[in-house]
Amino acid sequence: MRRKASLLVEVIAVLFVAGLFAVVAIPDHDMQKPETTHRALLKSLERTRTAVDRYWSDHDAAYPTFEQLAELSQAPVRVKSRGDLAAYLDRVPENPFSKSNDIAPADAPVGTSAWVYDAENGVFKANDCAENRAL
Repeated sequence: MRRKASLLVEVIAVLFVAGLFAVVAIPDHDMQKPETTHRALLKSLERTRTAVDRYWSDHDAAYPTFEQLAELSQAPVRVKSRGDLAAYLDRVPENPFSKSNDIAPADAPVGTSAWVYDAENGVFKANDCAENRAL
């Protein structure tokens, strides 16, 4: 009987320690998520801006049109041709904050799309909130 009681106390102690660990570790994990999401946003911006800049340098200082970029936000990966923006970017990445990859013209209000693009000067920005649009 004494052995069973001892075993029960050991099991309760292990569960208590595991519970304490979970209470400490889970909030810390939640604190890291916004930072990870922000890094993913910066990576998506860098990748798309690099593709737009490469297109510009290969096409006599002409930026891709809004329609070209919008097409890549709606279509699955497709065959790439030399004069096509898809040769530089498979598709517009998902904005990790809005979980969408829709794109609007540069004058669209903040929060109405995942991204905005100004074809006149090749500016590609996040549009999920004012803070991210300033990046």
